Amino acid sequence: MMGPSHAACGAAAWVALTADYQLHLQDVVLPIGWGLVDVGDAGVLTGALVTAGAALLPDLDHPGGTVARSLPPLSTGLARLVCRISGGHRRGTHSLLGVAAFTGLAALAQRAGVPVQGFGEVWPLAAIMSVLLIAFAVKVLAFVPDRVAKLNWAVGIGLGVAVGVYPPAHEWWFPLAVGTGVVAHLVGDLLTTRGIHLFYPLRMPLPLPRALYRNRSFLAVPVLGNAGSAMELALLAPVTLFVLCGLWTAFTLSTGLTVA
Repeated sequence: MMGPSHAACGAAAWVALTADYQLHLQDVVLPIGWGLVDVGDAGVLTGALVTAGAALLPDLDHPGGTVARSLPPLSTGLARLVCRISGGHRRGTHSLLGVAAFTGLAALAQRAGVPVQGFGEVWPLAAIMSVLLIAFAVKVLAFVPDRVAKLNWAVGIGLGVAVGVYPPAHEWWFPLAVGTGVVAHLVGDLLTTRGIHLFYPLRMPLPLPRALYRNRSFLAVPVLGNAGSAMELALLAPVTLFVLCGLWTAFTLSTGLTVA
């Protein structure tokens, strides 16, 4: 899957888990989200930003990729380190082990809360990670042109601080957002022809149909075809529409804005 598709699917997964809205179109009522996790209306917004970025985290194993160029030199150096530790592209970070590692790191950041007078408890480590994740999404979605790439720092820091000061109303929202984004990424790549090394570092296939394996280790269910295919673009349109409807509803409810 391409970067924008990963980011959109990550945000869509968060909206689906946390939103509980209804979209009224004349006589038709369309549900938006299942409301399985209550994070508040503002939490739907801020969590979606983090989850969109977390859905790009696994691609930090590619030092030459777009994600690695989001916050240079920090992201570039981090990508080289992650690539070395994870065994290369679509291996460690694109596995169940990678999901556990990223979610565990987010859980540790979530526990490091600091009481601040006037704001209650804030989470500085979660805010720092949020800066990086949001910058991933900003870069991949091309919100900031490459010629002013340093603006990624300003956007990431600004939104990261907002997330740290006004986080979603759930005790474990940050690891939930990161884990949701990473899983969304793995599912997206699993549906392409290249597949992922889901059970890394195991190199022998598990007792699953051989047709699902590539090179004995990479699992693939290529219903979308190659990354960037017409099938992927066809999926991206309704996913993006779902996200926009959910975020706009959350924004209007959290701000008290009414639209005639």
